[in-house]
Amino acid sequence: MEYNRKEKKWESQYWHPTVTTDSVVFGFEGESLHILLIKRNLEPFKDKWALPGGFIREEDITAKDGAYRELKEETSIDTKGIYLEEFKSFSEKNRDPRERVITIAFIALVRKQDYLNVKGADDAKEAKWFSVNDLPELAFDHKIIVDEALDSLRKRIHFEPIAFHLLDKKFTLSQLQNVYIAIINPPEGFNTLRDRRNFPRKIAKLNYITPTGERLVGAPYKAPELYTFDEKAYWEANNNGTWLKL
Repeated sequence: MEYNRKEKKWESQYWHPTVTTDSVVFGFEGESLHILLIKRNLEPFKDKWALPGGFIREEDITAKDGAYRELKEETSIDTKGIYLEEFKSFSEKNRDPRERVITIAFIALVRKQDYLNVKGADDAKEAKWFSVNDLPELAFDHKIIVDEALDSLRKRIHFEPIAFHLLDKKFTLSQLQNVYIAIINPPEGFNTLRDRRNFPRKIAKLNYITPTGERLVGAPYKAPELYTFDEKAYWEANNNGTWLKL
């Protein structure tokens, strides 16, 4: 490493790989977990669906800043307040046909109804939500990244408040149960989670999920009660070993 006095910067004689970010943006609707994808407008993999992402730029202070920037540029959504967390890097030598590219992958959790007006921009031809159960063929190694992101959610949902990042501030117990089912995807015979009577009984014992006294508007039958989530109480329960165990 040598300092170039004329350019006033350090220069290296060694080869460097390039670095990108890719974001797996999860949303929830009805009974299904969804992922936000973009259709590439450039080669390689032109017209293939991919995760929002791109090369880190010099002005990006951190990789997370680059992830936020690319997500906003390619999907036209306001990323302010979006829960975004780095979860793994992917460095397989031939994962990108252009050159040696290491990507830093992020998981984002959003309330899908707040981000329905997605629109492809920059080098993305289109942006669209897909059910995790019906994904198109993905570019690069993005299917591997998605699978590992799902696996990460399935492990962490037992001891982190992941489900509540995907729900409205006020939700029904059925909606909460559906999020757990969609993420964990238990077999049909797994009655502990799928049992519609057992789940509410477990919830009733928790002090961090409380009734609001309100009911869901527009329900076709007797409107179900709405609940809220207290994150501070959740972490206290977590520390005491009294959080929701499934």
